[in-house]
Amino acid sequence: MIALAPGWDENFPKVMRFVDLQNVCAKPWKLLFNHPDYDAAKNHEDRQAAARLVKSLLDTPDNIKQLKSLKTSFPDAIVVPVRAVEAGGKNRIPEMLAEYISKKTGLQVDTTIIQANQVFRTGSDPWHRFAFRPEFDGEVQNRRNYILVDDVFAFGGSFSELRRHIEKNGGKAVQTAAMALGGHGGEIALSSAMRVKLLDTHGEQPLSSFMKEIDLYEGNFNCLTQPEAYALAKTPSLNAARDQIFAARRTGRPRDSQEIVLRPQTPPLRRR
Repeated sequence: MIALAPGWDENFPKVMRFVDLQNVCAKPWKLLFNHPDYDAAKNHEDRQAAARLVKSLLDTPDNIKQLKSLKTSFPDAIVVPVRAVEAGGKNRIPEMLAEYISKKTGLQVDTTIIQANQVFRTGSDPWHRFAFRPEFDGEVQNRRNYILVDDVFAFGGSFSELRRHIEKNGGKAVQTAAMALGGHGGEIALSSAMRVKLLDTHGEQPLSSFMKEIDLYEGNFNCLTQPEAYALAKTPSLNAARDQIFAARRTGRPRDSQEIVLRPQTPPLRRR
């Protein structure tokens, strides 16, 4: 029997980001979206476009310094990209970000841990993200540390579900990294203050029952990311949240999702 994944360690590090390190942009993800290679890399499976995008945005002294610190902190970690399928095709940005990190640090990349369903979450609201959860498959190396990478950190559901897959199967997620942040900052682990606010708003037992009803984290609210918890804390009631989530499910995913299997096109582990 596979064990349930624990909740977040409150000391889990913030999401490492590579765009707008100085916090000068109100919408830092727009810097990524406006890149000339973004659409081809994100929606049309263009690996070369993704490689150009990653290199052009990460090849700075500050980002190289970040990557060196990553190697120092987690010298034996394995880098795992969130390999998702977007509405237009496979998103190649996380994969090429993982490749770039590997090239600069010598860390291994594992492309055999895959997202096994389509959810089309880019640009969707929190209720759609609660309604349709990414599911991951693939072998996890026991007691190994993992660094999870994606293109944008928004609500953190993909990171969270990937972390749970890894930790249910004997690994340990130690860091997340994204090209850019969404609108909720870089905090991913549920803070004690947000947990208190969430429980004061809705109550422990009603919240756990609600999460089981919508099939979220087996009812364990400690697995919520900080942005997910914020969305639930500010909703007027759990009934209102439930109505929004069930409405999203009735509407369905864009291009109605079907189960898929992604086959790795590269060896499972590589060292640069």
